[in-house]
Amino acid sequence: MFRVLAVAAVTALAMSGCAGGGDGAKETVGYAADQPPVTIDFWYMPSGGPLQEKAVAEEAKEFHAAHPNITVNPVRIVWEDALTRLSTASASGEGPDVTQLGTTWVGGFSRLGALRPYTAAEIDAVGGQTAFTAASWSSSHLIGSPDTTAMPWLVDVRALFYRTDVLKAAGLDAATAFATWESLEAALQRIQATGGGVAPLAIGNENTFGIIHNVAPFVWSAGGDLLDTAGTASRLSEPAAVDAVHYYQRLVARFNDPQVAKMINNDVPAAFAAGRGAVTIDNSQSVGDFLADPDRPGLRAGWGTAPLPAGKAGRFGFLGGSNLAILKDAKHPGAAFEWVRFLTGKQSQQRYAVSTGLWPARSEAVAGTRLETEPAYAAFREMIGHGRMYPSVAAWIVVESVIAKDFAELWHAPGELTRDQVRSILAKTSADIDETLADPGRTGIGE
Repeated sequence: MFRVLAVAAVTALAMSGCAGGGDGAKETVGYAADQPPVTIDFWYMPSGGPLQEKAVAEEAKEFHAAHPNITVNPVRIVWEDALTRLSTASASGEGPDVTQLGTTWVGGFSRLGALRPYTAAEIDAVGGQTAFTAASWSSSHLIGSPDTTAMPWLVDVRALFYRTDVLKAAGLDAATAFATWESLEAALQRIQATGGGVAPLAIGNENTFGIIHNVAPFVWSAGGDLLDTAGTASRLSEPAAVDAVHYYQRLVARFNDPQVAKMINNDVPAAFAAGRGAVTIDNSQSVGDFLADPDRPGLRAGWGTAPLPAGKAGRFGFLGGSNLAILKDAKHPGAAFEWVRFLTGKQSQQRYAVSTGLWPARSEAVAGTRLETEPAYAAFREMIGHGRMYPSVAAWIVVESVIAKDFAELWHAPGELTRDQVRSILAKTSADIDETLADPGRTGIGE
C-alpha cells in the first residue's frame, strides 16, 4: 500500500502539471471552501505542560474560523498508550485523520506503510523543506526513502541550566566554564571543592531513554555516532563513542546529586528548582516554568542557561520532538492536510509552540517572540543550529530500547568505571543493535 500511494502521488502530479514550479498548472491541494462540511479526528500527546490542552482547543477554534467547513476533533492520548493505539488504528483503518508522532516513530510507521506520503505540491504549500529547522527535516521520512511521511511540528532542544550563585561562589564565569569538555569537568570539580553543600550535577538516572538524549551529543562531539550513515550498523563500539560515554559516566559518578540520580528525567527540573544540583541538562520548556515561578530555593538567587560543551569534533545537541502525519486510511485527507498546513504555519507555531514552552519546527516562527528576546532562551537558539536527530530507521524504537537496557549498567554502577569496562558494555550494546538491524522488517510497533 505504501508503494502504491507513492506511485499514485507521482502519477497525480504528472497528470495535473508541475507541483513544485515551472510552466505547468499547479496541483490543487487541501480542501476547498466550497466542499461539504467534514469533521477530522486529531490525536495529540502531552508535550506542552498544563497549557497544552487549552492551546490545542484554541488552535482548533482558530482553524475552524478560517475553514468553516472543517471541524477538528482533538483527542488527547497519553504517550504510554500512544504507540499501541496508533499501531491498532493503523492495522484496523479506524484511526484518526491526523496524528502527532514522536520523531523517532516516523521510520517504523513509514516502513509499515501506515502513513500517507505528502505530495510534492503539499510540501511546496507549507513552504518546502527549507522552511523548517534543518535537523527536523531528517525525521520527516524513513532513511533512504524519497517519500515525506511526517511534517515537522515541535522540537525538543536541550541545553545546560546552572545556578548563578553557585558559579559565583566558585569563582566561575559561565561564558568559559561550559565551553568545552575539559572546562566543564574542571568547573564541576571547582563547584565540588567549594563545599557549599550543593552537588555539582543534577542528572536523573532512572529514565534510561532520557539519558540517551543526554549522552548522544557527547558521542557526536567526540566524532562518533550511534549508527552508520545508512542506518544499518552500530558505531557505539568505536573509540570515539567509548571516549564520550566514558567521559559522561565519569561526570555522573563523581559529581551527581545522589537523590537526583534516583529520579526519572521528568522529575529533575523540579528538583533543580528546589535546590538540588548546580548544573543540569533540560529542554526549553523549563525556561518558561522557571520564569513563571522563580521564588524557589534553586532559582531565587539566579539561574542561567548555556550551550552544551564542545568536544574535539565540535558542539552538538540532541533534537527530538514531534511531527504531524496523515494516516493512509484518513477519511478526509484533503481536510487533514489543511490542518497540518495550519499547525505548521508561522502564526500557529508562534501561538502554540511558544506559549507552551516548546520550540517551533518552522524557523521563521521564532522571530519576534520571547524565544528570540528572552536571554534564557539564547542557549537554545544556539543549540538549534548544532542539533542532530536520531537516524530515522524503521527499527529505531527497538534500537533505543536496546541502548536503554544495556546502558543501565553504566548509570547504576557504584562508582566510576574504567574505559575498558565502558568499552565492554558498548561492545555488547553494538552487537545487540546489529542483531536488531539485521531484520529489515523489525519496527517495534505491535510487537
